[in-house]
Amino acid sequence: MLGVRVRRASTHRSLLLLACALACNGGGGGEAGGDGEGETAAGSSTGMATEGAATPDEQVPSAACEDAPRAVQGRFSGTLRGDEKGPDSGGVCGSGGPDRFLRVMVPARADVRVEARGNGFVPRVSLTPAGCVGSPRLVCSADGFAALDDVAEGTELVLTIGADPAVFTALVANEVPEDGTDPLGFVVDIGLGPVLVADEVCMPDVLGRCASGTLCMPPRAEDDGWRCTALAGDSCADPERVSLTLEDGVGTLVVDPNLPQSDAHRHSCTGGGTRERVLQLRLPAGLRPQDALRIRSDRPEVGLAVRAPGCLGSDELDCGAPHMGGTQVMIEAPASLHAAEVMPYLFVELPEPGVLEDPVVLQVRVVLHAPPAGTP
Repeated sequence: MLGVRVRRASTHRSLLLLACALACNGGGGGEAGGDGEGETAAGSSTGMATEGAATPDEQVPSAACEDAPRAVQGRFSGTLRGDEKGPDSGGVCGSGGPDRFLRVMVPARADVRVEARGNGFVPRVSLTPAGCVGSPRLVCSADGFAALDDVAEGTELVLTIGADPAVFTALVANEVPEDGTDPLGFVVDIGLGPVLVADEVCMPDVLGRCASGTLCMPPRAEDDGWRCTALAGDSCADPERVSLTLEDGVGTLVVDPNLPQSDAHRHSCTGGGTRERVLQLRLPAGLRPQDALRIRSDRPEVGLAVRAPGCLGSDELDCGAPHMGGTQVMIEAPASLHAAEVMPYLFVELPEPGVLEDPVVLQVRVVLHAPPAGTP
């Protein structure tokens, strides 16, 4: 299964660091900020060698998807010139083509980063699962950058490189200049950043990043190294389970902001890159159908999100980004959730350790559920 969390690669320097990471790890394998619904199966991060994949200087991106050469990380070059017809795939990001193709092999669990640069144009790039016709686009970009987090070992992706049709038409009308620099030429860098599993050595950090739900922690003994360490309450896989108690319709939840946490999930209002504590709430009995639960933080540094009945992004019920006036989320039908024995997930988005000295206190209050707009 593919990791589906999508984010952009930042700079060419990041790709070079990813290449160094694999070289320094002797070919080590491969979420920060993640989303539990997109995590892939855990596996060892070692053994990056890929049988049958040639080196970059032996490969040129193909004009036909079916003939695309197999590629691992490295730099590849090609040109869009010489193929004015759009491919059967519909073109990169649906632009109609023409395109060039590579099959990206992911021999071990990794974050995949792509950066393409054209001589006279800004390339469009996309990544899809293996297959040339009808494969869903996992990510497409009009600025040459694309990324997928936490892709499973053994995955094959199709990388498509293309251009805006109008730009292509203007450039292809001109002959290649005498200096030999084809404005339709391009280079593309593919980087694979190892994703390390629990108990793997994680320092120096070029070895890779720790998978969601784990954090690179200091040695536990003098002869030990920094290792990826599983964290309680860090993801939906191992949340902190809390029985919510209300007195006269009011209750509190307390979170220690300085516990080690990673960012295992992304939310609609907070995105990625923020540490979070994951609580799973056992709702109290006695709530009425018209009741809702409001959960509020007065701290401007804290964000909140809530999901039910599961942990998928599509299960998000509400989301509140950090705000100077505080933030809140609502659980609109807690009585129904309780009757179905559903325990909603509450995500407390936290600043870096040391920013908050005191515990984060969340106020929980029963409020009347607002009827839909237009209800008499």
